[in-house]
Amino acid sequence: MEKVSGSSILALPEECIAKVISRTSPSDACRLAVVSKAVKSAADSDLTWEQFLPSDYQEIISHSTSPVLFSSKKDLYFRMCDTPVLLDGGLMSFALDKRSGKKCLFLGGRNLQVIWGDTPTYWRWESIPYSRFPEVAKLLLVFWLEIKGRIDTKVLTPKTTYGAYFVYKIDCDSYGFKDTPVEVSVKFGSEAEDGKPNTVYLESQEGIVLRGDGWMEIEIGSFFNDTGDDGEVEMYVKEVKILFAKSGLIVEGFELRPKDLGV
Repeated sequence: MEKVSGSSILALPEECIAKVISRTSPSDACRLAVVSKAVKSAADSDLTWEQFLPSDYQEIISHSTSPVLFSSKKDLYFRMCDTPVLLDGGLMSFALDKRSGKKCLFLGGRNLQVIWGDTPTYWRWESIPYSRFPEVAKLLLVFWLEIKGRIDTKVLTPKTTYGAYFVYKIDCDSYGFKDTPVEVSVKFGSEAEDGKPNTVYLESQEGIVLRGDGWMEIEIGSFFNDTGDDGEVEMYVKEVKILFAKSGLIVEGFELRPKDLGV
């Protein structure tokens, strides 16, 4: 096979170079942009970065609670990576995984089924400055804790393994969580619950991660989104067996992110 030289590639029209780069990845496009001025122009072009954006990105930003301003498709891509877009009146946020361009979805507290969440004696909805959402749910007092979230797989990136994370805080005056196991699960809506559920300790579990935005998160499960035709995915966090009094949990929501499987 005849070897193609770098100079012959640079002789191609910019549109052709852009089409080649668009078949790589966002990270590759950024690296290729430093090769030469000609390659940079192609690597930074809208033709290239249009391919890295979700096919439905225009519909997504049309649901934003505020205008999404951008100067180029590359600018839009990184804005969606660095600044989550609030959708549907602040019920959900959308972002892109910077490395892969795959979708990340975050269901806020008002988009969840919080048992007794509308009873002021048990839960209070608050606006706090460090939340991305207009309101979060603060637990005042319950014995029966149950929080569920659902999302349709068609809004996620197909052929992708997702991790589901419960994002929350524990108040300094909380009680009822330190030594109480909480059940967590992720399943497709049509699946029956079977086997022993996973349990975590929201206040003392080693798997708790302190996020860059100041919240805590714990992975509650993962699933493979094949074609996006599997219906809804349901996530839950609950403690309905020991029934100790509980207080001080602040719920930001459930986040779904692509998992890095080293491929």
